[in-house]
Amino acid sequence: MVACCKVERLIDEYDLKQTIGDQALEQYLVARWIGRDEYTATGVRPLKDWFNQRLIKRAYTDSGRPVLDTPIADAYRTLTGDEAAFELEADLETDGIDADQLRTDFISTATLYRHFTDCLDVSKSEATETSAESDWETDKIEYTKGVVETNVRESLRALTNKGRLPRGAEATITTDIVVGCPDCGTQVGVERAIDRGYICADHSDPVDSC
Repeated sequence: MVACCKVERLIDEYDLKQTIGDQALEQYLVARWIGRDEYTATGVRPLKDWFNQRLIKRAYTDSGRPVLDTPIADAYRTLTGDEAAFELEADLETDGIDADQLRTDFISTATLYRHFTDCLDVSKSEATETSAESDWETDKIEYTKGVVETNVRESLRALTNKGRLPRGAEATITTDIVVGCPDCGTQVGVERAIDRGYICADHSDPVDSC
């Protein structure tokens, strides 16, 4: 059977079909995303991070390396961070773990979002989307950022292959979406604005429509 997308391919390649509690891995992810089976609705980004750490856990298990949550979370932050990870890469290499392959296999928020909506034909219900606990709005923002990052990565790889931008394919990519106050022009990252509940403290009160 041909995998529907990268997520399903990785589930097969890393043998992640084991159950989480009494649910298959994909059922568990969907339940957490939409807030089903007593789970609180969760955004795509933390679920993406959880999935990618499962890949590290499987690589550790296959290599005989101790599987502990804290070192795995630390390794994930290092492998996905902007700083060089030479020491960790060398340490993983001693156990036969290819850090570059892990990075290649890590999924993006956009990839997981597409897997939910396109492959599994799942969407958050209107009731869930309008609830206070829903995170569908930030899911869409993260999805959009993931699409931009994917397109930029593909362009950088092509430019590198053409010799126009040496090592461009190795570059780190940061996608920031900035929103501005409609009254004074104060700008802030959209995630920070959402976290603190306003764009500009001086003009945060809603304006009544005429």
